[in-house]
Amino acid sequence: MDKFISEHLYDKEIEVYFGGNEKQRLHGKVVGSADGVLVLENEGRRDYVNIEKVIAAWEV
Repeated sequence: MDKFISEHLYDKEIEVYFGGNEKQRLHGKVVGSADGVLVLENEGRRDYVNIEKVIAAWEV
């Protein structure tokens, strides 16, 4: 998944879904992906996401 994110989603706004309800989502600009960690930036904050927990991701 790191390679896919690096090649196709880097520098794009995405939303990631973890399952469950609407609150189980994060969105932001992809600023990094390595060692199983996705880094999203949103409004000056960085979120570090365990890629194994992601069920789906899409561009917004």
